[in-house]
Amino acid sequence: MGVEPTSARSARPDTDFEDRGAHRDPTTPAHPKNTPIWRFRQVRPRMEHECTNGRTGLRGKAAVVRFRVDEATHVLRLDGPDHPVRAHGLGAVWRWQEGEGGHLAWVELRNEGDVPLYLETVDVLTAVPSDLGGPPEAWSVYQNGWGSWTPTFSRHLDDGLYTDPGTPAYRRMHQPHWEPEVDGVISSEWVSVLVAGRSLLVGFVTAADQLGEIRVGADGSGLTARCYFDGALLTPGGSVRSEVLLVRSGPDPLALLEGWAETMGREMRARGGDEMNLVPTGWCTWYTYYGENTADDVLANLEAIGRYDLPLDVVLIDDGYQTAIGDWFSLDPDKLPEGMEPVARAVRDAGRRLGIWTAPFGAAADSRLFADHPDWFLRDEGGEPVVGWTHWGTDCYALDCTHPEVLAWLGETFRRMREAWGVEFFKIDFIFAAARPGHRHDPTGTRAQALRRGVATIREAIGDDAFLLGCGAPLGPCVGLVDGMRVGPDVDPNWHPLWRHDLSMPSTENALRNAIARAPFHGRLWLNDPDCLLVRQRGPDMDLVLNEMRTLTALVALLGGLTINSDDLTAIRPGRLKYLRQALPPTGVSARPMDLFENELPRLLVLPVEQEWGRWWVAGVINWEDRTTETTVRLEQLGLPPGRYHVYHYWRRRYLGTTDDAVTIRRHQPHETAVLILKPVSEHPDLLATTFHICQVEIADCRFEMADSNLQSATFDLHKAGRQFGEVLFTVPEGWRPAEARVDGVKRDLRFVAPGVVALGLTLEGRAVVEVGFAREQGSRGNGR
Repeated sequence: MGVEPTSARSARPDTDFEDRGAHRDPTTPAHPKNTPIWRFRQVRPRMEHECTNGRTGLRGKAAVVRFRVDEATHVLRLDGPDHPVRAHGLGAVWRWQEGEGGHLAWVELRNEGDVPLYLETVDVLTAVPSDLGGPPEAWSVYQNGWGSWTPTFSRHLDDGLYTDPGTPAYRRMHQPHWEPEVDGVISSEWVSVLVAGRSLLVGFVTAADQLGEIRVGADGSGLTARCYFDGALLTPGGSVRSEVLLVRSGPDPLALLEGWAETMGREMRARGGDEMNLVPTGWCTWYTYYGENTADDVLANLEAIGRYDLPLDVVLIDDGYQTAIGDWFSLDPDKLPEGMEPVARAVRDAGRRLGIWTAPFGAAADSRLFADHPDWFLRDEGGEPVVGWTHWGTDCYALDCTHPEVLAWLGETFRRMREAWGVEFFKIDFIFAAARPGHRHDPTGTRAQALRRGVATIREAIGDDAFLLGCGAPLGPCVGLVDGMRVGPDVDPNWHPLWRHDLSMPSTENALRNAIARAPFHGRLWLNDPDCLLVRQRGPDMDLVLNEMRTLTALVALLGGLTINSDDLTAIRPGRLKYLRQALPPTGVSARPMDLFENELPRLLVLPVEQEWGRWWVAGVINWEDRTTETTVRLEQLGLPPGRYHVYHYWRRRYLGTTDDAVTIRRHQPHETAVLILKPVSEHPDLLATTFHICQVEIADCRFEMADSNLQSATFDLHKAGRQFGEVLFTVPEGWRPAEARVDGVKRDLRFVAPGVVALGLTLEGRAVVEVGFAREQGSRGNGR
């Protein structure tokens, strides 16, 4: 089983952009009380952009407005920027100007007549992509899904379009703009990147007021960036603007996507900033009990967290505690016979935070909420309540979040949970229901505005010091309100989904595909939630084999987001907990998917890290195939500068030698992720790696000293919550030998694990000081460090 190296931010454009609707949101960023971790410094790439104009990337640019007067539909085309156009009482101006390393575009509308107008869509840009360096069949196109669970990936057009299941349930949850007559069109929500020899990004950088879609003709015939006004009423004298679109080109498509996320996060006032390094950890009831957990189950797992000294902060009670969706304070008496308060008190007494799951924008057909307030719900053209989703066989109807009484009820519900139960972590699920089409109380509101009003009401009710996690969510309108966001389908104790063609179905494979494709959003729009980490042994409720579980663990760690376990900790084999510990705490920064635009299932994740005492790279090399293969990765594919590197295989605990060219994994097993730690070669003894954390976060400080040219010492401060056995490994170049080692002042033995590599084993309980000395062999001479 050989695994061995192969040798040999731009200036703002103007105040028009500054004063967009998202900036009217009174919510100010503040980070909740989360688990503090060591500050992990990520090396971010320098982004290069080319200012896109009519000669580079697009031709035939225009904007198009569709609206209704009475029952008549009108189309207004704007062929040039800054030239007001008026038709049927609607005045429109298309703005197009340089900014943000590219161009910014939006459309301003005003009802200049004396009758109401109803706005349908605004195409902020229609154009034909050109000069991308290849024909359309050579393009790779980034497709971002509408919601948390919607498939997201980059696909080569010569591979054909993704064929979704096409069921009503799928369309309800994932296709807000579905049109049966449209064919041969790639749809991406809010942002897309077109890649051939050059790369073109088109993405909305505001999203508070309208849903935004990027459409690309599969034959390269056209590109449209569309805002959906959903038939909103524009009264005489009223004015409104579209969302702001960014058009930017550059040589690096991944950097373009990251730059778009940074711009959108700034314009929508994403919460967190530098304090996003503080990422929640926790335990969740769902993937063990699936809603059947009792108070005793929660308390038993709470006790196990303490007994195993696991650094898990949040105890999240997921779906199942309530008698019906919508009746959140009607608790199941068989599961919580004494109510929520005793459980909440036990969680607080254990020094942890209580988390609660809700699906706040819907109510079950058999709920008291629906029976008592039928006027609070969206209605279709026939006057029937709009189904948001079906929950375990029961229809859940969508609440109208433009109704003042609904907003008042939402505020009261979440304030009560915050104050009476002491909830500090709120997971709000299925929230796409607020953006379902239907007749609303406020005819001037769009679907995006309705969703944002609902989420903003919850944000205000729980306060800035509580953590708000979105799930089942249309992404754009939530930026600036949520602290975290689920970015993929549910994980699952199975690798493949039940139906392989449905990329939205629960499965570990599907969850990880989306989490990787949306890695650029992490720390820029919110904290990404890849869903729960499962490490339990294989059995009736767990079908992941060892390599699959390790892949899930490695990618959760490398992606740097929320790390929440969902195993039965009262029954897990204690040996399995080492994998959970190796992913804790989260780093807060994400590895980069280096081949996101080359492979629909990216194979290369790289986390570059630089500290005062050194730099290293942690690479995840993934085999998605169902068969063993041989994988060769060149250093330039990982983004490493030229040089020679030590390579250490984390899972196999194997030193692979040095390379200046490539690493070959000769027996890369099915669904295995090879975690490689790469460190520049030094002529002096040096730290190679540790085994306590996949990303090496436990090294709080490191000091090298040369007593003279023949003696070198190194002192390391290790800091990691919990109790864990592991090793610290050092490279010992030719001409040097290890002298002695101490842990907290006590002598320890060093052992050679490979030629030129020694290891020191220790049990880390919170903190430790490691001191290691090296001496030159007799006859060797040096010039100092």
